[in-house]
Formats: sequence, structure tokens, C-alpha cells
Amino acid sequence: MQTKYTKELSRYLLILVGGMVLASGVSLLLVPNEITSGGTPGMAILVNYFTGFSVGMIMLAINIPLILISIKFIGRGYAFRTVFAILVIALSTDILLELLKLPALTHEPVLAAVFGGMFIGLGVGLILHSSASPGGPSIIVGIVARKTHWKEGNMVILVDALIVFSAGFVFPNLDSMLWSLLGVYVSGRGINLILSGRPSKKVVHISSDNAETIKMQLMHKLGHEGGMILEGEMLHTGNERRLLMLIIDNNKVQSVRQIVKEFDPSGVVIVMEASE
Repeated sequence: MQTKYTKELSRYLLILVGGMVLASGVSLLLVPNEITSGGTPGMAILVNYFTGFSVGMIMLAINIPLILISIKFIGRGYAFRTVFAILVIALSTDILLELLKLPALTHEPVLAAVFGGMFIGLGVGLILHSSASPGGPSIIVGIVARKTHWKEGNMVILVDALIVFSAGFVFPNLDSMLWSLLGVYVSGRGINLILSGRPSKKVVHISSDNAETIKMQLMHKLGHEGGMILEGEMLHTGNERRLLMLIIDNNKVQSVRQIVKEFDPSGVVIVMEASE
């Protein structure tokens, strides 16, 4: 039981850190430079520009109805952690903007977009890693995706795109939309970094008529013991062809390419991130 409580406490601590990091990116980088982002923070920044209401309170106003709507679709523990994350983000944002009135870390748009996106991405990543949600449209998107054939990832991208493109009409400077797009891209990379870790290995597929020789060369020169050989046929000719699939360190990719080039110049090498 103690382990269970310790695990839950560590989740809440990570959510606290993630929420504060996210709020710092919004308050100290994006808002002062009229740059928005995806999700609830982006919506709150746009509404704040029109109404003057505090960004944190707008986040709460957006998220509370969404939580109430989705409460029956998510587990109780997940719901409690999500509410906690929403409160931390909203309160931290208003403390930094309204109470402490801290100055912007930079007024250089490109730095604000990159580091603001990084802060938001890391914050969201920590929250998602802790089995919670930072709130926003992603809650409804998740429910809709489960009830329809639409892909959740595509729907999130669509919603975020609409929010970011709105910056081009809301803010007087069209550059705000372009910087916002950059920030959203960086935040996405930050989320992937937390959830998937730093990519250290590659998945390599090798299509070759000389698969057996290449296999022996790989084992001899690289000492690689994993992987497998798959049998198949070419789509356009119907001829049989063998496919090697293996997982290697990043620094061995070039060596694999050289082996394939030497023993089968017509061979095809496809490289992907193992973390995917």
C-alpha cells in the first residue's frame, strides 16, 4: 500500500512541476510577445487579448465545463489528477502575470516562440507522463475519437491549427501567427522528448536479394545478434524478396548502409526512430 501511495504522490509532484513549467512559458514568454500556442493556453491568450480577463481564470472557465462533460468517460484517479493539473496551471499563470507581475524573459519573438514552446512541451509531457491531462480540447477530442473513426492525433492537430491561425486575425501583427506555429512545433517536440525519451536507437529495414550475405556481414562486422528476416514478394513483379529488420544504435546506421551498398547495390535501406 505504501508503494501505491508513494507512486501517486510522485505523480502529483510531477504534475506540480509540469504545471509550473507550462505556466512559466505562457506567462514569461508567450503572453508578453503576443504569441499563442495550441490547446487551452492558446485559447486563453487570445481571449485575454480581447477581454482583459486574466489568462489563468480563462483557462479555468474553459476547462471546468470540459471536465464536467467528460467526467463519466474517465477514471476517478485520472480525473482528480487532471483537475489538479488544471488548477496548478491556472493559478501559477495568474500568480506570475497578475500578482508578481514578472517581466518577460525576452522580447525577441524567435526566442520567445522557441523557449515558450519548449516550456509548454516539457510541462505537458510531464503531466501526460503522470497519467493526467492539462485539460483543454484534448479532453473532448479523446472522447470523440473513441466514439468515431476519426484519429485523435489528427483532431488535436486540427484544433491546435485553428487556434494558432486565429492569432493572425486577433493580433495586429501577422508575424504572431508565424511565431506561434514555430512555438507549437517546438512544444510538440518537447512532449515527444518526455514521453518517448531521447531517441538512441534506429529501426532499420533492409530489402535485398542478397539478404543472407548481408546478414552474415552485419553479424561479423557489427556483432549484431537481434533482428529477423522476413519473406515477401515485390508488388510490381511478384518476385520473392527477403527483408531484414533490426534495431541498432544511431552510430551504426552508416556502417549498415555501407554493407548493403557493397554487397547489394540494388538493396533498399529504410531507417526509422525506434522510439516511434
